[in-house]
Amino acid sequence: MRILFQHYTKYKLIYLGIVIQLLYFPLALHTGLLASLFSGDALHYCCQGMDFYQIPNGAYAYWHGGSLTGAPLPYGGTTYAAGHTVNSNVYHPFFTLIVGTPLLLLSPVQAFYTWIVVKLLLTLTVTAYFFWNFRQEKYIGLAVFVLLANASQYLETAVAQFQSILNAFLLLFLIALVRNQSARWGGILYCLTLLVKPIGILWLGVLLCKRRFTQTLFGATFFAALTIPFLISGSGSYYLKNLSTNLLSTSTDGPVQIITLRAFLLHSSPLPSIIVSLIGGIALVLVLFFGALRRVHIAKGMFLTMVYYLCFYDQVYEYQWTSLAPVLAICLVCCPEFQTRLARCLVLLTCLPSVFVLLNFWHVGVTVDRIFGLNPVMVGWQWMVVSKVGPLLLLTISVLIKDIVPTYRQVNAFWKALREVNRGMNVFG
Repeated sequence: MRILFQHYTKYKLIYLGIVIQLLYFPLALHTGLLASLFSGDALHYCCQGMDFYQIPNGAYAYWHGGSLTGAPLPYGGTTYAAGHTVNSNVYHPFFTLIVGTPLLLLSPVQAFYTWIVVKLLLTLTVTAYFFWNFRQEKYIGLAVFVLLANASQYLETAVAQFQSILNAFLLLFLIALVRNQSARWGGILYCLTLLVKPIGILWLGVLLCKRRFTQTLFGATFFAALTIPFLISGSGSYYLKNLSTNLLSTSTDGPVQIITLRAFLLHSSPLPSIIVSLIGGIALVLVLFFGALRRVHIAKGMFLTMVYYLCFYDQVYEYQWTSLAPVLAICLVCCPEFQTRLARCLVLLTCLPSVFVLLNFWHVGVTVDRIFGLNPVMVGWQWMVVSKVGPLLLLTISVLIKDIVPTYRQVNAFWKALREVNRGMNVFG
């Protein structure tokens, strides 16, 4: 009995996280008991599966001579998810076919629920692998809890999104990096993250500064090998167009679904867009600078890139905040600055849903629509963004504050040494 009690005491957070994760699925699929935590638009209240069906739609159209975008077939106008409102497919052609093709064996409704079960199994499997690799670490329980219990996972589950696949590959990639596993294996995992969603482009700076050249080269090579054939045939042109649009254009999307600091500054402050873009540029420079420092752990560098993504990328919906969990879990077991009492409290705050649940309870800053459900108005959205971004920025400050003075001294000494070298060599005037 004592042994069982000690075991439970040691791993209570892990068991609690597993219970919460398992409850998310029936609650999301059948009861909708936690729907009040999120807005109707975020939950796709009007159109269940509008994000999910784009991939089987794309695969269906491709195998029937149509476009990977999932547009209705030119002859007959049929689609896989007929009768459902579906977004145009923007996912990588290879990912679309690998994931979408097996789903075509099922009816649209069966495919929707099957995909959710597959995601649950993948999440639990990857989490178990993470636990096994870091089972001796002091804060492994909290790290696993963060992976399984963050509230945004309920939202991601309810809409059957593909973000959880990115999160699984990201966690495996981070494990490979900090455990110094095979560089080729790390490159394959990096490629897999890019295939799901290309936010891994942001990690290039950190990977190169930390001399992870082999992982970067292998990942980029595999990604190119899986992309170029579709571009040559023309079937993947939609993907390249969407990717270039997101990278080169600056969107002003905001209320009420975009949950970023950038959107908040654009729509809730007197700052002109050029100043907001300048703030974002400065933030990116700081992320690259701190990521390049030898004293900054690679996991911490990846965390900083994720902070930049969630704060300044043009289009970040609330379900995309789930990608913060894998990075935080790795940082909790690898970086002492994330293990302080203040940092741990802030990490737990990032796992909570936004303040929308309180607005809903108090009937303040929300509006009800028969078709689109319960959604925030402008002031409600502002409070939602503050409740999500605030703890994240405070956490970032808390883990960086001890690096500022040593970094300043090192940079100052580095600058003086450069000046001395220049005096001796007389290169610059």
